[in-house]
Amino acid sequence: PNPILLCRYASFPFPVYLYPMKNLLYSFCLFATAHIAAQKHKPFSGELLFSAVRVIPKDSIRESTLIYAKDSLTKIITFASNLGKQELIKHLGVQRSYLLLETNKGKFAVKSDYNKLNDSSFQYKYKKVPGSKKILGKKAKKLIVTFQDIDKEFTFYYFKKIPACYGSAFTSFPGLVVDYFLPTDQGVYHYTLTELKKTDPPLTLFMVPDGYTRLTLDAFMEIMTAP
Repeated sequence: PNPILLCRYASFPFPVYLYPMKNLLYSFCLFATAHIAAQKHKPFSGELLFSAVRVIPKDSIRESTLIYAKDSLTKIITFASNLGKQELIKHLGVQRSYLLLETNKGKFAVKSDYNKLNDSSFQYKYKKVPGSKKILGKKAKKLIVTFQDIDKEFTFYYFKKIPACYGSAFTSFPGLVVDYFLPTDQGVYHYTLTELKKTDPPLTLFMVPDGYTRLTLDAFMEIMTAP
């Protein structure tokens, strides 16, 4: 598969070309800055499955995001109908992530210290409001979210008892978002939690697999642009 198209991060359902790749990683890192030490919740271990559909513009593009969590470790696997499979390993305690990419030049684990990165291209505000609904039999509390440059309010729901840092987006919220909207360069996607399992995933699931070369994003881009 084309490594440039493969480089999409967790909840970002749009193609990535070589030079915007670095900015996209920065955008992803904006959502991953929270970690367990900053949460007032107990650590979570288990599996979370989200389904998503593009609602603006409305069409048939769909994806699913599977998240494995084990205390301070998460692995996010995204399956998109237009881009295929993506995998991201996050070490929340040390603020580091590895994006796993298979290319025609080899297998790479692109790493970043996302605590040092910042991006202002994705700005939002949220407020707690009265209201809730049941999602998978559990009470989800209501939020109203507004995004810069989008003249519309969005209704989100979150689980108060699961830390937001285990999600693939909006990790600074008061709990894990389980029904939410994500604006991207190619429209707005609606995500809904469809499965939740409390399990104890094996530690090996969160390790970089054998055969992958660990390197920085700059080094990866240099390899991919070389003749």
